[in-house]
Amino acid sequence: MKFTKLFWSAIAAISMSVALLAPSGALASSDGDPSVITISGAGPQGRWFKEASLFGKVLTENLSDLSVNGVIGKGVSVGNIKRVAAGKVQAGRFFLFDMENALKNQAQFEKGDYKNVRVWMKLGTHLFRVVAEKGIDTFSDLKGRTIAVGVKGSGDDLLATRVLAGYGIDPSNTKFRYVGRKDGQAALANGQIDAIAFAYTRNNQGHLGPIFAARKIGVDVDFVKPDEDKTAEFLASDATFFLDTLGEPAFGRPDLKGIAFFNGMAIDANLSEDIVYRMTKALFENWDDVLLGAPWWAEPGEASLEDAARITTAPYHPGAVKYFKEKGVWDKFQKN
Repeated sequence: MKFTKLFWSAIAAISMSVALLAPSGALASSDGDPSVITISGAGPQGRWFKEASLFGKVLTENLSDLSVNGVIGKGVSVGNIKRVAAGKVQAGRFFLFDMENALKNQAQFEKGDYKNVRVWMKLGTHLFRVVAEKGIDTFSDLKGRTIAVGVKGSGDDLLATRVLAGYGIDPSNTKFRYVGRKDGQAALANGQIDAIAFAYTRNNQGHLGPIFAARKIGVDVDFVKPDEDKTAEFLASDATFFLDTLGEPAFGRPDLKGIAFFNGMAIDANLSEDIVYRMTKALFENWDDVLLGAPWWAEPGEASLEDAARITTAPYHPGAVKYFKEKGVWDKFQKN
């Protein structure tokens, strides 16, 4: 464990140096594609940076004409989409609802042009989780309570507002507290608020573990379920989300149902079909090496070639489409 932390800390330091020293446009190859590709993740302690660095390692090892770097990405999904659009990086991790907002120039993306941002592949699944005081069993039970939903304008708050509105919960009838997840989690652990509403990966011990260590799950606090009688209508009205049934096994809730959405990797549409095809092929032909560094992607509902073309509300890069069609996975989800 100590070696692993030291390894990723070293990678983070190297990546920050590369990001600062390398020109944003990178060096161009003879066909106009850059010979240096930069993939943006998130903070150095999270999975997204590790995944971006892992992609860089696998691609550099398997494509002799490319050098691919994974770097820290400030602003997480929103920041990554904006950097891809500006040509500062060639690829970056994203939440699907942020990608949709960018393509519609809404929410945090009202200013700017995002037409060059494309989906490279669907990767994992994020879950909209509400954890609350015992006795708050369904989303509807949140009415009149105090809930932490994220910093205003961060994206966390927009997600919570969007989902909870489908269950009749909004700032007119419930006290929304616009604080970050760290502060929100601490407030729930200390009994200062009734609930938190944030998106997490499954079995997220890093974020949720401290809450359940401070307040026993099933006794003091617990996961809150979406109302069954409202969920079908909500999902029919918003194609971004779907019902997840794989639960939270790490916390003793394997049957928990929840509202879920995809995350993925975005890529610059200005890259040629050929280079994106070759990068996509190199990754999936060496997917066992990818899973060695990101074993969480082997879990049900996470990342695989079979699910890589599953996003239907945002356009893919033609190079990725070519590979997915070649492997017979495109037509499982797409109509064209």
